[in-house]
Amino acid sequence: MPSLPESIWRRRLESEFEEMSESSIDFKANPEKTEYTVRFSKKALQKKGSSITPIFNHLVKIILKRDFPYPNSVEVFWLSPIFHPNIAPDGRVCIQLLNKWSENQTVKSIVLGLEQLLDNPNPLSPLNREAAEYFSNPKPKVVGNQ
Repeated sequence: MPSLPESIWRRRLESEFEEMSESSIDFKANPEKTEYTVRFSKKALQKKGSSITPIFNHLVKIILKRDFPYPNSVEVFWLSPIFHPNIAPDGRVCIQLLNKWSENQTVKSIVLGLEQLLDNPNPLSPLNREAAEYFSNPKPKVVGNQ
């Protein structure tokens, strides 16, 4: 697996942190700047028992592995409960941004991609089959505030 020389990798991590700091994204990073916990508001669904209800607040962890920024060097986990076809019940996230990764993508672009994922669930590429089925079929009215 390729990786950048340590000094260049550290500069890239600093650059990622600066870009996030200059954005309006609500986040915290660990001291090494390899893990980001991002908080954002966007409508999605959660499942409690047999009820599907809307949620608006999300917490996501983004982990940059040592071989960052090369492909397969980023892991994304949804920390808050969510019912979505492209987010596994354990929180693993499947987004095209990670599957078609390029070295010029950033943590900020991942966050923006996650927001797009909420707006455009893809039941044809599911990590949560129950949610995929729900999103594929006509939906009954969601319980709770709209």
